Amino acid sequence: MFNQLSRPSVSEEVLEQIKDFITSGKVNVGEQLPTETQLSSMLGVSRNTVREAFITLQAQGYIEIKRGKGVFVIDPTDFYERTFLEWFQKNEFQIHQLLEARMTLEPYTAFIAAQKITENEIKEIEEIHEEYIGAVNSGKIDDIVILDESFHLKIFKVSRNEILELFYTSIVPALKDYRKNVFSPTTNPQTSVEAHSNIINALKERNSQKAFGAMRDHIEEAKLNVTGVAQKIASSPKNRSDN
Repeated sequence: MFNQLSRPSVSEEVLEQIKDFITSGKVNVGEQLPTETQLSSMLGVSRNTVREAFITLQAQGYIEIKRGKGVFVIDPTDFYERTFLEWFQKNEFQIHQLLEARMTLEPYTAFIAAQKITENEIKEIEEIHEEYIGAVNSGKIDDIVILDESFHLKIFKVSRNEILELFYTSIVPALKDYRKNVFSPTTNPQTSVEAHSNIINALKERNSQKAFGAMRDHIEEAKLNVTGVAQKIASSPKNRSDN
């Protein structure tokens, strides 16, 4: 069931083996995992290493550690949905303000960028987009966040307007937190791939109006997506307060 480990990255290997065991379907939601002692013997590692893996897996939504009872497999979808809804409800006002700021800044920046972009800059944006597609397809949230930020920041740099770029970089920290939550498994990052493609096509055509519209539609879609997902989760029977 488990293989003993001898590689240097023991902690990572332990984490991945337990995660693979959970996601392989060999254990069902609600079932109990082997104890720390049992797993440390199976894997040939210390109990502390197994304990660290359990803590990480609980934070990732794969298991629940019940003191005095053991470690149980949970549905990560429930965890992600609950985390997303809590984030949205706690920050709803700021989220809407952030999207309003983006709607104010980004469409016109794309409008300007379409007039000034060079062939080399088009290639650079296309390379970012290709990496972004790969990250979305593989579900690597951290990479999606970084590459989405790179894509949008690159358009500000292409505009060659330092004031606009300054305004945008001032909200980057808030956007990073926003992206980490919006690009969670609860939502569908795939929808942004087509939106980015539309923006790139408009930039390649040097069509300012089209670039403005593509960016505006992208942000509007993001707003509808984040709000819609939150409403859908909140209205599900398991999350309704009257149940």
